[in-house]
Amino acid sequence: MSVAEVLGAIDIGTGSVLCLAVEKRVNGLGQELLNESIITGLGAGTASDPAMRRESIERTLAAVVEYVDKLREVGAASISIVGTSALRKAPNRDEFAAAVRQSTGLEVEVISGNEEARLTFWGATCGITCGIPLSTSRIAVMDVGGGSTELVLGSASSKEASEPTPPELAVSIPLGALTLTDRFITLYPLDLAVTAQLRAAIRDELKGTETEKLVEKATSGPVNPLLVAVGGSATTLVAMEHNIVPYAPERVQGVRVTQDVILKHIDRLGKMSLAQRHQIPSLPKGRAPVIDAGLLILHELLSLFGASAMTVSDRGLRYGVIVRDSLRHS
Repeated sequence: MSVAEVLGAIDIGTGSVLCLAVEKRVNGLGQELLNESIITGLGAGTASDPAMRRESIERTLAAVVEYVDKLREVGAASISIVGTSALRKAPNRDEFAAAVRQSTGLEVEVISGNEEARLTFWGATCGITCGIPLSTSRIAVMDVGGGSTELVLGSASSKEASEPTPPELAVSIPLGALTLTDRFITLYPLDLAVTAQLRAAIRDELKGTETEKLVEKATSGPVNPLLVAVGGSATTLVAMEHNIVPYAPERVQGVRVTQDVILKHIDRLGKMSLAQRHQIPSLPKGRAPVIDAGLLILHELLSLFGASAMTVSDRGLRYGVIVRDSLRHS
């Protein structure tokens, strides 16, 4: 019996660093060997100044080095490191990339917003059995990150397809839970006026021509697409609603969440201090300050699509990178 090749991926987000290792077999992708994430806040403070702060760089670099070591321990023959919104905007990104190269021998691939959207769609819908009912012909994936939000419209690949189906439309919107928090939130509990300002800012950003074009195309058919939400705001919402402690990806995958549930947690958290939020076992301390903005983005997106609910996926960009790399290694 041949030994399966192991593919590794590290996603350096504006708020978190995520790591994944998956076996590649002759008939496709197989068992997950490693799946971890940590909140490092690489993009903290970049709403006013796009340059990444020294302490944020050091925390994130330490996480990347640790994850590279873990991926090598599980036998990863290939490790891709991708960077998203914070690194796209940062004037000092070359300094960070050089530090990663010196510490690991690996390059950081800073991907465009559209490429991030495409790979996120692949991760949420293709390559790895994800437990989400994909019987609907079309899917809209919503990825709320720390520094940007990706919307992607497309169709799930059939089981017979040799590679993922390209998305129809992909839009990257400069809306993120971390950057919005930096702009608007200074005190907890939240003042109602601050929540109103957050909603207004989100709605203004969602008025973009490309976003409206995607939503119009998604909702123009006889049946609206399945809305799939990925990212830490969505998965943490499910963990809080169902008291999933410790966090378990398989219990989050494919859970349906209504607008009312999102609104319930927005209202509940808005009345809490940070100290009170830190007492919620299913809410990571690093996400406690930024969860409001993430949930508000999700709530506004559902309203934009005219949808009453969404399906949450634990799979996202790092899975899409694995899918891409598995095709390259075929």
